[in-house]
Amino acid sequence: MRNDIIFGAVLPYVAFLIARHFGLSTVHALAIGSIFPIAVILITYVRNRRLAPVSVITLAATLASLVGSLYFNSAYLALLKNSLITGFIGLVFAGSLLMPRPLVFYFATEKGGEEREDGNRLWAVSPPYRALMRRMTIAWAVVLICEATARALLIPLLPVDIFLVVSEAMWIVVFALMISWSLRYGHRKGAEIAAAAGEGGG
Repeated sequence: MRNDIIFGAVLPYVAFLIARHFGLSTVHALAIGSIFPIAVILITYVRNRRLAPVSVITLAATLASLVGSLYFNSAYLALLKNSLITGFIGLVFAGSLLMPRPLVFYFATEKGGEEREDGNRLWAVSPPYRALMRRMTIAWAVVLICEATARALLIPLLPVDIFLVVSEAMWIVVFALMISWSLRYGHRKGAEIAAAAGEGGG
């Protein structure tokens, strides 16, 4: 997350202020700032020869907002980037509810091995576990879509330099709170469900 903050928030903000100081328009100043997150994603791809799904979403949203803002000369479209990212991720969480197993299940068992086996076993025998995974997936979807909507609504209400700070603070706080909640709530409820399943099996 540190690199996301530095290259996705701090450097673009500094570049925006410098560009505006030298007389560039808001749209072009924002376009210069978008170079940093794009560069980081491309450098990561060159080094690892692969991109994480979130990086793909970030790159697509950044390029879409960049091209749209320059073509329509719209600062709103340039500032919409982060809302596109979190909103799309929220939709991915929501869409995963239609899959055999929702997205939170894979995050909860991401270490694989014995952890994935335990998750598969609980998924097969425990309706409360399946309900927990779906409930947490719904929570992520709702929060991210609401956060994206709130940011989009704030764009015309705040000066650009203020919005850039507020926008970055919003996603950092939201993701930090949701990760913390997921770990604590998921661990507590998961342990209760695993214990109940073990007693039932015994």
